[in-house]
Amino acid sequence: MRVVVAHENLDFDALGSMVLAGKLFPGSLLALVGGLEGPLKEIAPLLEDRLDLVPASEIPLDRVSEVILVDNARPERIGPFKALVGRVPFLVFDHHPRTPGDVPAVGGKVAAVGATVSLLLPLLRERGLALTPLEATLAYAGVWEDTGGFSFPSTTPLDLEAAHHLVLMGAEVPRVRDWVRPHLGEEARGVLKELLKTARVVEVEGFRLLLARAREEGYVPALAPLAHTLLDLYEADGVLLALRLGREVLLIARSKARLDVARWLAQVGGGGHPRAAFARVRGARSALRRLLSNLSLFLTPEPTLGEAMTSPVETLFPTTVGEALRRLEERGYGAMPVVVPLEGGGVRVLGLARRRDLRKAERLGLGHHPVEGFLARALVLPPDTPLSQAEARLREGGGRVLVGEAVGEGWRLLGIFTRTDLYRKRPSPEPSLGERILEALPEGARRVVLALKEAFPQGVYLVGGAVRDALLSRSGPDLDLVLEPGVRVGEVARFLAERFGGSYALHYAFGTGRVRLPFGLSVDLAESREEVYPYPGALPEVRPAPIAKDLERRDYTVNAMALSLSTLELLDPYGGLKDLEARLLRPLHPLSFVEDPSRIVRGARLAARLAFRFAEEALRILPPALLPEVLRTASKSRLRDELLLTLEEDTFYEALALLEEMGALRPLYGLSLPEKAPFARLRLPEDALERTWVEARLLLLLFFQEASLARAQALAVPKRLQEDLALLLQAKRGEEVSREALDKEPLRSVFLALFPEREAWLREKRRVLRGRDLLEMGLAPGPKVGEVLRRVAEARARGEVRTFEEELALARRLVDDGTVPPAP
Repeated sequence: MRVVVAHENLDFDALGSMVLAGKLFPGSLLALVGGLEGPLKEIAPLLEDRLDLVPASEIPLDRVSEVILVDNARPERIGPFKALVGRVPFLVFDHHPRTPGDVPAVGGKVAAVGATVSLLLPLLRERGLALTPLEATLAYAGVWEDTGGFSFPSTTPLDLEAAHHLVLMGAEVPRVRDWVRPHLGEEARGVLKELLKTARVVEVEGFRLLLARAREEGYVPALAPLAHTLLDLYEADGVLLALRLGREVLLIARSKARLDVARWLAQVGGGGHPRAAFARVRGARSALRRLLSNLSLFLTPEPTLGEAMTSPVETLFPTTVGEALRRLEERGYGAMPVVVPLEGGGVRVLGLARRRDLRKAERLGLGHHPVEGFLARALVLPPDTPLSQAEARLREGGGRVLVGEAVGEGWRLLGIFTRTDLYRKRPSPEPSLGERILEALPEGARRVVLALKEAFPQGVYLVGGAVRDALLSRSGPDLDLVLEPGVRVGEVARFLAERFGGSYALHYAFGTGRVRLPFGLSVDLAESREEVYPYPGALPEVRPAPIAKDLERRDYTVNAMALSLSTLELLDPYGGLKDLEARLLRPLHPLSFVEDPSRIVRGARLAARLAFRFAEEALRILPPALLPEVLRTASKSRLRDELLLTLEEDTFYEALALLEEMGALRPLYGLSLPEKAPFARLRLPEDALERTWVEARLLLLLFFQEASLARAQALAVPKRLQEDLALLLQAKRGEEVSREALDKEPLRSVFLALFPEREAWLREKRRVLRGRDLLEMGLAPGPKVGEVLRRVAEARARGEVRTFEEELALARRLVDDGTVPPAP
């Protein structure tokens, strides 16, 4: 059973994210931990018929096989599901920054955006999944709420893009505003009144922090809107609200910039993200004292004029109004300082020649007059002036201040600061490619990589799909590591098992191993090697080699990249990064498909999953690989394994359709692609294993082939599935099939997908042997009847009898052989 969970007191982003995750992972249960937050309580009656939220207390933990965690990565906020951390795989989708103690996720996506919905929506669009208007409206409400109507500093282009697509999907924007920004209720107004009475502003290093306290005994309204109301009212940079609830105090913090409130409140056990956080504390005075005394430690340094100015600054010497105006228009400036050079290298600043003033003077016929008579006041400030102080001086300087250093009686001008500079976004340092890959890994995988980086100074590389998916901001539950000569698989496997727990298996003959960690992550280890194919389609011969040779043996350029864990340098000898950006699958060399035709299937699977396309040269080298003489020597088991791996994918049909389009499905497997409708109708029980889904899809695929049973034998399909296929073909021919024979998975679900009109017949309860049947047989009433019924029931439980007729026959044998004598 797969469960989607967020956190206690759901807000719109959490609920919207749960809805989207339920779409991404069909069949998942949406688990409700705790209650609903603020406005959601009021609209819950409108949603309960449309959204199936299951209380966490009603979900048996021992049946949960995977947890999808959204809008949260903290185990202490998921109620009873905390007990599953480290025991089942967690996929985390969250817009809060990583912090120590987060769930060790094996997949998902964590990134700094305004709302978690904005991370999930691109994945839905990539798979072509649609939303109902209600679902789109809930998701839009999540983006709107967590970005403050797209006004919070945490808002990113991804949030705006998500909102755009949600509106196209039918999100009702006016309804969202009513939901997210409701009128303050009586309780909220009472709390706001008390907060206003106690509010005071504390300024630290130019950062204005508003402090306010209140006490609440009954219902606690949503406090986030109150925090933003106070921020705006006091024109503060941040706010800290303290609400006393009995013995506990709830701290709510918000900031516009400079203060990372999540790190700040972490001192007292809180958390959140840089612009919004909360904590529950006891001993409010000591907590507040600690927070205020350490505030400066959590403030990023305030930008200075020297960092924000435009440099160099161009100047004018004394001249006429007309000449000065010509220079300004020629340079496209609104103003320029007029200066007189001084001995020693400095200048005396006479004032600012502004274009609007000079134009007016020229219209009055004063263009030939000296410009000195029409200058505005010029302010010169040192470069270390904090930006907050400079902003206040802009009005004095007519929207501009000069930046300079005093030189004797004058200035050495360094630059100019205008309103344009005030609103210009300052570039942040770009992380290296290796750092980006590391940051994109799920939390559990990142911990493993960092531990290996520390323990093995060189010779360990992250390779293949893990690198590719991290660069695509995707992730999965596996890590592939290659070890150069000198680092042994057994050594790394033992280190990981000792550090994180779990188990490992080693294959010394192949130089490979697999470590299974307790939180669901699998780490595949392989010593770097090169491969030689003795003939087309043959299994390769391998021998140890450096990492460069190991990359050379891979299938596509996007899979032939490696990240050195020691230096975080990306090795990309074949241009995989460029092909990744173009979403192209390009084979490494012209004989790639001939050497291993299974690479064609692997490529189709990747193309369908990642929305990639084959490069032109891939299509050119495809025909030789499909020649009968090549496929005759190809590894049948490897091709079969690739087909089964393809059937595991959510996008399996698209992958098969691509193989069909390229003319490869029939040469490789002797298959044609049926219509999608039966696959779309396929429904399996909630707790069905992945293997059951694969078998169901395989049965459907084979059912529509000519000589289906022969195809099944050629693909070495297990005997029990061949028997299931024979039953389905029997039903197709209109022959009688017993309900009892269909009473197993995946056969039952496949039958319903193929013959939906027979659902009522299949679900009819089958008749079982009863006491009156034995009496009609001639058995006397009494304990002997119970004995026969008991023995038949045991045989039924063991599967020895499957129909009423078989039960009746067994009863007769029990009576006839003297085990239970008939009535006299």
